[in-house]
Amino acid sequence: MTRVAVGGAGWAGMAAAVCLADREIPVAVFEASRNLGGRARRVTIDGADLDNGQHILIGAYREALALMRKVGADPGKLLLRLPLELRFADGFHLRAPRLPCPLNLLAGLLAARGLRLAQGLAAIRFMARLQKGAFRVEPDRSVAALLETNGQFGALRRYVWEPLCISALNTPPADASAQVFANVLRDGLTGARENSDLLLPCADLSRLFPEPAAAFITAHGGSIEMGVAVRRVTRKETAFRLDDRPQRFSHVIIACAPQHAAALLG
Repeated sequence: MTRVAVGGAGWAGMAAAVCLADREIPVAVFEASRNLGGRARRVTIDGADLDNGQHILIGAYREALALMRKVGADPGKLLLRLPLELRFADGFHLRAPRLPCPLNLLAGLLAARGLRLAQGLAAIRFMARLQKGAFRVEPDRSVAALLETNGQFGALRRYVWEPLCISALNTPPADASAQVFANVLRDGLTGARENSDLLLPCADLSRLFPEPAAAFITAHGGSIEMGVAVRRVTRKETAFRLDDRPQRFSHVIIACAPQHAAALLG
């Protein structure tokens, strides 16, 4: 019998569990903390519900939006859709007008307040090089290395690429994957104009997806176990066990942070 364990109740783990539950595959999610959502969740401080950082979606995240709809979280009510706009208190301002792609990005870069014309042209050349290479970059490169190699410095890097990297990947450029960042640029800044729209949360991050996903999973016969840290995955013949628990699983999905995943995969 197919029975799947998912280690980690962040957005990735919950997305995997929703897809399995939707196909009527028995699934059990194990989460070490007491909160759903992983790196994008609600936190309560002094009685106030807050988000654990700045997290945004973009219009190109069609699979994420489809999963929200599947679990009953309406993106039209929970997300505010706005054209791509970056504004800083010191005067920098970039806004992509509602023009077909890539004209919207070209116009936004060339008219950005706080960017020199040469910097806007450098950004356009950078995107053109990525597109020419089908948005494939050398493996194991960081976003910082990618930007340096392509001459993306100064205000261009500080106000455009670094905020996009941190907002989309939740990881500093020195540590973030250049290939994943290139995928974000490909999906968000090419193709349909609405791909580059910013989708700003109108509700806390747990309500956007993790909590409705948990309700969907349990309603479809799955289970969510909170406060349960998985420290060891072992295999005997065709079944997997998590630590010393009696349950047997045909498959295990590891959906936790790299520093924890390494030990489990070992």
